[in-house]
Amino acid sequence: MFKFKEFNNLCNDEIRLTLKSKDEPDIEKGYAPRYGFSIIHIKDNEDIGVVYFSVDSSKRQYIYGHLSYGVSPAYAGHNYAMKACKLIKDVALEHGFKRLFIGSGFDNIASRKTIEKLGARPITIDDVPDERVFEELRGNKTDMYIWEIAE
Repeated sequence: MFKFKEFNNLCNDEIRLTLKSKDEPDIEKGYAPRYGFSIIHIKDNEDIGVVYFSVDSSKRQYIYGHLSYGVSPAYAGHNYAMKACKLIKDVALEHGFKRLFIGSGFDNIASRKTIEKLGARPITIDDVPDERVFEELRGNKTDMYIWEIAE
């Protein structure tokens, strides 16, 4: 049975992550457990966005990824989403992950830049269980990346 863990010190000099939600798994609907964190801008104590980590080791991880994020337009362009993902890395490692899948819509250039700044690379057939994953990603118009976090 899955057990959520406590993470109280996810911060750097610019942002801190505060727990927003712990979404319980729903086996019937195929939902994995998920943490949601608000991204807080330390200088002005503003909630500037959100980052989610799906604790998923099923086939869904290849299609939907482990991380999703968003930053308020007023704070865009400062790499806060990338910095939040780097902080989430500790959560993933604590749950035993060595790599994370992160997806981006074909037309979401800002998201792709964020993912690439993390050092993630586009997935290949060697990273997924079968070619049907690629067909589904193409159908969803999703670029999927893999981020090796245990180096």
